[in-house]
Amino acid sequence: MPAAPRLSVIVPARNAASTLPRCLEAVTAQSEDDVEIVLVDDHSADDTRTVAARYPVRVIEMAEHSGVSAARNRGADVARGEVLLFLDADVVLAPDGVQRVRATMSDPSVGALIGSYDESPDDQSLVSRFKNLAHHYFHQHSSREATTFWGACGAIRREVFLAAGGFNEKRYQLPSIEDVELGSRLVDRGVRIVLDPALQVKHLKRWTLVSLIVTDVMRRAIPWTLLWLERGRAQTDLNFSGAQRVAAMVSVAMVTAVMLALLHPALWLVVAALAAAALAINRRLFALLLNRGGIRLTLAGFFLQQLYYLYSLFGLAVGIAIFFLRPRSRHREQPAKQI
Repeated sequence: MPAAPRLSVIVPARNAASTLPRCLEAVTAQSEDDVEIVLVDDHSADDTRTVAARYPVRVIEMAEHSGVSAARNRGADVARGEVLLFLDADVVLAPDGVQRVRATMSDPSVGALIGSYDESPDDQSLVSRFKNLAHHYFHQHSSREATTFWGACGAIRREVFLAAGGFNEKRYQLPSIEDVELGSRLVDRGVRIVLDPALQVKHLKRWTLVSLIVTDVMRRAIPWTLLWLERGRAQTDLNFSGAQRVAAMVSVAMVTAVMLALLHPALWLVVAALAAAALAINRRLFALLLNRGGIRLTLAGFFLQQLYYLYSLFGLAVGIAIFFLRPRSRHREQPAKQI
């Protein structure tokens, strides 16, 4: 009887036929005897299962569309590896990805590991490049001791995952902050989560301005605010750092100053000073944008970053309103599914 694999790669997929070949090719190229790949098809309506059947992967079919959290949990149910590596179906793991996971998880003090998007996003639209490069930047410049988990490229010991209850599939059916919420529970349990900036994946998703705003507000800012209020403390790393909170306030002040300057031209000096402050706070981010896309991407990125702060603050306000207006009995965090 063959030995149980050391690593199980779990890929949840829902109508992912267009991106799945590149995702699975990258993983299977790194697979050895101690690696198994589990593809969980969340009741797709396209050729996801047909595509997956071309590769040496174990395909699990959900009886009905149940969401990304349930798909990941189902993959963990059947996985045999000591370490679970979760990958989204629209990412391409770097050639040394499996090796880096093995190396970090060989340290028994590490309970979970997260990576980063790379600095060469697949889609070349301004919005897609900005979104993915901003994500890359914050993961590259954050503490190596993380306080969150990342489902797009995150590894965790199977026993730790099961003990924590897995992803909360009742609360987060659509892709949202299900990984952030899991990370908060892991931290509460004293689990050490490491961020390895060199563990990278290429994101294949195409973002539009509308999809960016809707996703960041409805699936990020509002649920994150509710989680923060329920738990009584907020995440403080990545793009939730103190500097980023100051940057958000500067952005609000700058927009206010612009509106006032339309009536009082002397205030354009204030606008210029606030813009300089905004540039200074995120100077390394804008330097990355300049390096990867020149002046055009840098200018677009500056305005998109300010827009991000504004709509995130809007989502924060909505989340606070929902929290205090809904019945008090619902303020308590719902437990995760026990798996």
